[in-house]
Amino acid sequence: MSAGWTEERVSRLKELWGTGMTAAQIAEQLGNVTRNAVIGKANRLGLSKPGRPRVAKARPAAQQQRPRFTRPAPKPEPEEVIPQAPAVAPPPPGALPQHRRCQFPVGHPGESDFHFCDHETLTGKPYCDYHCSIAYRQKVA
Repeated sequence: MSAGWTEERVSRLKELWGTGMTAAQIAEQLGNVTRNAVIGKANRLGLSKPGRPRVAKARPAAQQQRPRFTRPAPKPEPEEVIPQAPAVAPPPPGALPQHRRCQFPVGHPGESDFHFCDHETLTGKPYCDYHCSIAYRQKVA
């Protein structure tokens, strides 16, 4: 489809290229040449259009209004319900046999106030009712 690049056609290409016409429009003006041939020759000649504004294709409205992905805010941690220790004082030492005293540790070992609960245990358990509620998981129905 090419008629060849004569000096006259090259001169016309440079002239049209400088006006800001597209390669397709220049190809149409020159006749008997493709858009790609015009682009190739312009590149080989070192022609450029640095000041030429680029026309952005309009995006469909759905793409323009698309919100950016944002992570959902983290759900707040549920507040842990901590059962309160019974207000009842433990029986005096020696009132219960050792195997009937709650063995739940209170405080930190090695500290002067460390001790065991000493309330009466639930039957078959090593802890009192309160400490069993802390130490064992409740079955979910």
